[in-house]
Amino acid sequence: MCVSKDITGIIVLYDTTVEVIDCLQRLKNINFIIVNNGRCDKKIINKILKFGNIIKYFKPKKNLGFGRANNFAFKYVDTKYTLLINADIKTSLEDINNLVDSLNKYPKTGIAVPMLVNNENINIDYLECLPEINSNYKYSHNDKKKLISGDTSISFCWAAIMLLNNEVFKKIDLFDKKYFLFWEDYDLCRKLYKKKIPIIKTYNARAQHLKHKSVKDNYRNYFIIQMYHVLSSYIYFNVSKNDNILLKRFFIYLFRSISYLFILNIKKSLKNLARLTAIIKYKFL
Repeated sequence: MCVSKDITGIIVLYDTTVEVIDCLQRLKNINFIIVNNGRCDKKIINKILKFGNIIKYFKPKKNLGFGRANNFAFKYVDTKYTLLINADIKTSLEDINNLVDSLNKYPKTGIAVPMLVNNENINIDYLECLPEINSNYKYSHNDKKKLISGDTSISFCWAAIMLLNNEVFKKIDLFDKKYFLFWEDYDLCRKLYKKKIPIIKTYNARAQHLKHKSVKDNYRNYFIIQMYHVLSSYIYFNVSKNDNILLKRFFIYLFRSISYLFILNIKKSLKNLARLTAIIKYKFL
């Protein structure tokens, strides 16, 4: 049964690649809200706007960040479900319908997510816990005997693709605005975990995730990714700004950044500079 009329999709873009065109093409029966956070190629945006299923397109004056952009778009959703999806996800309407079936099957569920597969449709998914939960059941990608083989209640799922039960999420906040990029999905899942709202990983729904292919690969984006991975982790764990570990790491990253620069390893130098910058930004938040 096609339930696309009950779903509104949200895609947040930043310096996006052409992968978003394939993503939209595969889900052309679902209406989408697009938030363009900036630096996107005009040719790609023009192709996006030619799709008949783009019901709203927003170009904020400044980059809202991933979580806040999704929150902003969510205000315009009036359907039963919301599909949050990254531009580098490849899935099908049938798979999304199977996620809807899971939300109907488990009515108290807040989020349904698909199994992740590679480009040969081979299951590469495994369970991952919230970091504060004992992770005895965290499985290795290489341990095929422990791969998920049925619908599973989980404590954590990536924000790369989520089908939201709007009845649940209109009663609680979506993403916390203090996370500009990364770790907002951990925070959201922690909130659901504390409220005992289930998240279901659905075995008969599939999605291919081309990690980090939703944005162009360049030094600027690499720096941003590295910086916010670290900065958001400090926010998540509420690290004390006076903790000596921050000062220690500052000098370690400074030394590494200079050392790698001397041997012309630009990428590793940039990575450590990004982590150093994260500490500075966190200290002055």
